[in-house]
Amino acid sequence: MRALVLDAEWDPRAGYDPSEADAESRRATDSGSVWRDPRLRLEERDRPEPGPHEALVKVRYAGVCGSDVAMIETDDEGYMHYPAYTALPNVLGHEFSGEVVETGAETTRVEPGDLVTAEVTDYCGRCEACRRGFPGHCDNFEQLGFTVPGAFAEYVAVPEKLLWDVSPLAAVHDAREGVLRAAATIEPSTITYHGLFGRAEGIRPGDYYAFHGAGPIGLTGMNVARAAGAGAVLAFEPAEPRRAVARELGFEHVFDPTETPPAEAVAAVTDGAGVDVHVETAGAVEQTYPAIGATLAEGANVVHISNAAEPAPVDTRQYQGNAAQVYGAEGHTGDRIYPGVIRLMAAGHLDNTGIVTSTFDLSDAPEAVRQAKRRVDGKVTVEI
Repeated sequence: MRALVLDAEWDPRAGYDPSEADAESRRATDSGSVWRDPRLRLEERDRPEPGPHEALVKVRYAGVCGSDVAMIETDDEGYMHYPAYTALPNVLGHEFSGEVVETGAETTRVEPGDLVTAEVTDYCGRCEACRRGFPGHCDNFEQLGFTVPGAFAEYVAVPEKLLWDVSPLAAVHDAREGVLRAAATIEPSTITYHGLFGRAEGIRPGDYYAFHGAGPIGLTGMNVARAAGAGAVLAFEPAEPRRAVARELGFEHVFDPTETPPAEAVAAVTDGAGVDVHVETAGAVEQTYPAIGATLAEGANVVHISNAAEPAPVDTRQYQGNAAQVYGAEGHTGDRIYPGVIRLMAAGHLDNTGIVTSTFDLSDAPEAVRQAKRRVDGKVTVEI
């Protein structure tokens, strides 16, 4: 089968000492400190065989994530920007939809013909983090497209416990293709859904939201906020093409923060009340956090979702004075996150199809990732 593979040189930075186990397995805890000169290639691989508790999925659509882009971006020394876990070489891709074509001997939840999407993090269910209800922080995790083969391929083997039936989307999408196109946007939607309703507390219908960054995660998150009854949704995004996508999706309050000071925009839209829910989806924390601190409503929630490469400048007096709180949110594992998003989409409250602005064939998957790197699209998708 054809697959998009990422590889790089294992070359730990001076002063960074990876464990012997990491070095032997070529698994990086901090990818930006060991992987140098990353490169993409389309190659032929054997079609995977599903394990006893796995299903083999024939992939139909797979979205390019900012993390995929960060894996090919480098600093001046050639080290990749992505700061978290990877094992290379590996097949990229974790936002996808497809059809189950084969199941393992002990699977019970899915069968051939099912249309599905999947969570990203495989968890053991036995470690202390899992037992305490935090499977997304499992001590023994694997991640599709990061540490095990992902979905920029014709087929991917997935643990059945991670798979979710997307057939309810047929209630709002007439054709099978429409269901699969929409289902490929479920995973990015779950990221903000988890941050807002799995991590933060006290968010209410009518709250004012501000999204700092209107890339793929920001745009899907804005749709989630609107579906949840936001009083207003503001977006701060310096790239005009992405601002245009946000406006096409029906969002009125879309600003270039380099031209319109966020404090002025927030004061005008909220009549001076401030933002109840800030969502950091840009990763440009040196710019976003001063704006966030200056526009906090009383009791504001700040949800941090992006993978920022540098620490954020935070004035704790602003947060203390506004009784505000910051929630770190990573991933979307467990906690009814996927069924919540699927139900919103099936009810017609959440439609991300307008976010997809570029589609590439699998044969052009390397160019799809490079297109996403230009940061002018809403969502770049690979059709397989």
